[in-house]
Amino acid sequence: MRNYKKILCVCLSAMLILSFSSCSSSKADQLIKYNIASDPVNLDPPLADDPQSALVVTNLFEGLLRLTADGKLTEGVATDYDVSSDGLAYTFHLRSDAKWSDGTPLTATDFVFGFQRLFNPSTGSQSAKKLYCIQNAEQVHNGSLPVSSLGVTADDDYTLTIKLAYQNAMFLTLLTTPAAMPCNEAFFVEAKGRYGLTEKTLLTNGAYRLKEWSKGEYLALRRNEEYHSAAKVKNGGVSLYIQPEAAATLEGFKNGVVHAFSLEGAQAEQLGKKGYNIDRNSNSVWGILLNRTKPALANTNIANALMYGLDRSSYEESLTDYLTPANAIVPPAVSILEKPYREELAKYVAAPGYNAVQAIQFVQAGFSDLRVSSLTELTVIAPKDTPLPALFSYISQVWQRDLKIYFKVEQLEQAEYLQRLNAGDFDCAVLQLTGDYNSPDTFLSQFNEMGKYGIQVSGLQDLLQQASRGSAAGSAALYGQAEQLILNAGVFFPIAFQTNCFVSSSSVTGFIHDISGQIIDFKNCVFQ
Repeated sequence: MRNYKKILCVCLSAMLILSFSSCSSSKADQLIKYNIASDPVNLDPPLADDPQSALVVTNLFEGLLRLTADGKLTEGVATDYDVSSDGLAYTFHLRSDAKWSDGTPLTATDFVFGFQRLFNPSTGSQSAKKLYCIQNAEQVHNGSLPVSSLGVTADDDYTLTIKLAYQNAMFLTLLTTPAAMPCNEAFFVEAKGRYGLTEKTLLTNGAYRLKEWSKGEYLALRRNEEYHSAAKVKNGGVSLYIQPEAAATLEGFKNGVVHAFSLEGAQAEQLGKKGYNIDRNSNSVWGILLNRTKPALANTNIANALMYGLDRSSYEESLTDYLTPANAIVPPAVSILEKPYREELAKYVAAPGYNAVQAIQFVQAGFSDLRVSSLTELTVIAPKDTPLPALFSYISQVWQRDLKIYFKVEQLEQAEYLQRLNAGDFDCAVLQLTGDYNSPDTFLSQFNEMGKYGIQVSGLQDLLQQASRGSAAGSAALYGQAEQLILNAGVFFPIAFQTNCFVSSSSVTGFIHDISGQIIDFKNCVFQ
């Protein structure tokens, strides 16, 4: 086996000097105040699928590795690791002073049990599929092999080996997610099916412990005094308040009651003039989704006519400051092993450009197929209180002029919009695609799950599977092919990338967040 590298990049003594010079003891004990939209569903890591649960688990637990503010990997419970010459076996060396929040030593067997629970069919984890690259993981998850056959073993108390069935460029990054957290088997058994549901039935190993959970009101996360790492926790803890109203969170932030929050770019531009810290992230894409179960849109000629008849220049001047033109699906914030996917790895990928002549040829063929001379009864649904309905009006004017295809726009409140979307009760929908982790796969794989809209992109599933089983360079090329396949299929037309913002008070620095701006790591937050 070859030594990969030490992943401790910062000298501990230097960090301690910086910590003591920049923070008084009172500042180091202060509490971060942050709002979340609802109670976590479950704080059991394999079941932490909603954003609120994932945020809390990220701060209560620590996996083998962590992510820094710039998205680089650094040590977690593992101080370093080795990789076999074929890239299929990883040996992690754990810190010997790692402990659970009750003082119990944390060992490699806790990670073995954690992974076995992740893939155990009885757990019911939706996150398990992301780590199918682990040897026998898929077979264990579908019940065809016992959990003991999983390719995760403890060589001794502080050495863990994970064998892979195939290479996965995202493997190490996935080890930082809630799915890959350890679990103390003895405590789990004693919880008697209540593990992760209350503060009394949860044992953690991360920067914080769960002191109190008042359902519907708040969660009190306090510094875990048993936590050992390369750098100490730089604050006393986090008070998470349940606040579903975005307007109330904004007001609380302005009044100093909340230290940070996420919002769309339009509001952030106003706050930026008041001296707050704003981290901008282009992390989602808006587009037009065709319901291919509808007779007119099931016709490939009509779909192609709309695709080639979409003139992006018609609305570019009307874009707000937080929207930029999009002719692809994966947004600019996504990277593969620290390289920007959109700007560097897949810059050649693009939707077919506007071509009026070709669009008219397709629409004439489509009208002939349908035995009509125009289409006048189509509808598009769009969420209210966004600029997207106005943008669509520019697009539809061109379609009306060039193609004699007419759309009626229905602007809907969010609840009704989601109900219509889920029911497939639309011809077209203005749709925002978001991802739950930093990979092209989280955006592109959504098109494998749109069968209810008559969307089946031939070859997509195979390409995405191949992309998950190779080197970073090979994966990027395959993801690019998969994205181009979707763009050419005439099922989703990208309109604009949206920039969201993570806004924090000038009195606190050190927030680390994922590309969605919803999963926040508070460990390094420092009061100024």
